[in-house]
Parts: sequence; structure tokens; C-alpha cells
Amino acid sequence: MIFTDLRYLAIFAGCWLTFVAVPRHRRSLALAIWGLVFYALYAGVFVVAAVVLTVATLFVHRRWQAFVVAGAVIAVLAGFKIAEAADRSDATADIIIPLGLSYLSFELLHIVFERRRGRITDIGIADLLAYAFFLPCRIAGPIRRFPQFVSAVAEAQPGAGDIYQGIVRILIGLAKKLIIADTLALTVAEMEAVRSSSHAWTVVLAFGFQIFFDFSAYSDLAIGFSRLLGVAVPENFNYPYLASNIREFWNRWHITLSSWVRDYVFMPTGRRLFGTVLRPYPAAIAAISYVLTFAVVGAWHGITPAFLMWGLYHGVLLAAHHVIQARMPAAIASSTWYRSAIGTSLGCAITFFFVTVGWVPFMTDAERAGELLRLMLGGGR
Repeated sequence: MIFTDLRYLAIFAGCWLTFVAVPRHRRSLALAIWGLVFYALYAGVFVVAAVVLTVATLFVHRRWQAFVVAGAVIAVLAGFKIAEAADRSDATADIIIPLGLSYLSFELLHIVFERRRGRITDIGIADLLAYAFFLPCRIAGPIRRFPQFVSAVAEAQPGAGDIYQGIVRILIGLAKKLIIADTLALTVAEMEAVRSSSHAWTVVLAFGFQIFFDFSAYSDLAIGFSRLLGVAVPENFNYPYLASNIREFWNRWHITLSSWVRDYVFMPTGRRLFGTVLRPYPAAIAAISYVLTFAVVGAWHGITPAFLMWGLYHGVLLAAHHVIQARMPAAIASSTWYRSAIGTSLGCAITFFFVTVGWVPFMTDAERAGELLRLMLGGGR
């Protein structure tokens, strides 16, 4: 884990000392320099391509420029994702996706889209590089928005309170990762030995909690190290397994990814691609947009049949939920029982079931996923 690597800790210590020592107007430059040192160490020569893509966003003023830069960012990400997918079936290949490329790509696309919309105009090179290579968040998010990040850096006043809160959050993250997630990983490792329905459910349930504690641990660590600098970054998880429906789950799970695809995939898809043709059918617009949006989410995780299956699965669940909600009689939707603790608890149980089943294609390849699902749902091999 990079957060516990002595090289990362040494770089962060240098970053912290510089950040608190330099004048406020030089803080972005300090973050940019140390972030580039960090990325060069962990991503190698790819840092050159990352800098080129980042700086290219400064030149987005017109539609064709946004198209070219966004296309370049997407092409680089897709190229590595496709190579990674091919690597899994080729024992002689050795393709490694550069550190944090998925997150960097979405953050750069955010700048491209917002500059095209005229919402981000004046942008300094130091602020841009500090944002793109902010080392606590360059590993595994959270996905940040540029204006909020620049404001957070400008307003940062690291003090004893920030240091205390940052250390506490870091310790929570380490406990989640090293004690809980890594322990659950021992059960998940039994996946190839699964031969019964109960064993399959045990392994899949363990994976569901492992990925939550593992992923939320990385978010805790990123938030904690950012807090040491006095910089606030967005939360990424909010008790997702307590969600009472699938839409609420995605409002609680990987929050920054959910908000990103909402703003840059879901809304434009519904408004521009289907808003005119299907305007009389808003439920159909939303349903189609959900499916397409989560196909993108699946591909963002990996261009493999299993990840695409997982993304489409969640897209269909969200589409079904939206249609059911749209057609649900008002008397039921506003009923005391539907909104009661019992109704909410039932919704939580149903949502948890569908989310757990959905982890199967996420945790393994498509063929093995089919075998696990047949065992879980009462079939045999």
C-alpha cells in the first residue's frame, strides 16, 4: 500500500513542510512540485504524458479544442484499459496502468467540460498542476472538482486541529485496510474452491465487505493526509449498505464518481441524445440514460465482459427503480407503512441482496461469475 511506503511518507513530509513554510500564494506551486516528484517516482515516464494532457486543458476554448483534448484523454485511458484486459489472458504480457490514471482522466475531463461551458475561465498553471498531481488523492481518489480544490488550498490554515483530525482519519483508514479488509481477503481467496451454495454466499459476502472496507480505507487515508495540510477534499462513502434503494446506494457509494457521471454522462445523455425524441416519455429517457451511464462506469473500472456486465446490471437496476417509482401510486408512495422503519428495513435488505449479487461479476471473470451465480441462486455446476 503506497500510503505506508516510506518513499511516499518522505515525499509527503517534504510537501507538508514546504506547504506550511511558503507564503500562501506559493502553496499551489509547492503542491505541484511535490506532486510531480511523487508521480514521477510511482508512474515513471508516464508523468510526461500526464503533464502534457494536463497542460492541454489550458487551451480549451472552443468546441473542437474540447473535442480533441477530451478525445486524447479518453484514448489514453481506453488504451491502457484495453491493454490491461488483454494482459489478463496473456501470461507473457506485463501491462501496468499508470498510478491513478482513471481518476486523473475524469478530473481532466471535468476541467475540459467546464471550460467548454465557460464555468472555469481563469486558470493558473500552478493551480492546475497542484490539482492534477495532488499526492494524497492521486492514488485512488476521491474525484475532486477544480474550483472547490483551489478554494480549499487558498483557505487552508493547517493547525493542531487539522493534524489531530488527519491522524485520526488516517488511523481509521489503516484499521479498515490492514485489520478488516485484509482479513476478509483470506475468505475471498477461497473463491476457486467454492463447491456449495452456502460457501459461495460466504465468499461473495466477504468480498462485498472487503471491497467496502478496502476502498473506503483509501478514501479515509486520502482525506486524512489532505487534512494534515488543512485541505478539505470530498467524502466518498456514507454507509452505503444502509441504503434503502439502489439509487440511494449510489448516492452513498463512491459518491464522487456518482456525482461525476451524473453531471457529465447521465444529464447530457438524457438532455441531448434522447430529450427531443423521447420528451413525452421522461421515465424512458431516465431509464436509457441510467443503462448507458453505468455501461461507462463499468468500462471505467475495466474493459472486460465482467466489468461491463456489472455496470449494465446496476444500470438496469437503477432504470427499473426509476420506472417503478414513476409508476407507483401516490397512495403507496406516501403511505405510513412505506415510509416506516419496517418498510425502510425491507428496502435495505432487498437493496443489499441485489448489490451483493452484483459483486459477483466484479470479483472475477465472466465464466467464473456464471458458476458462482448458479451456486448462489440454487443451481449446480
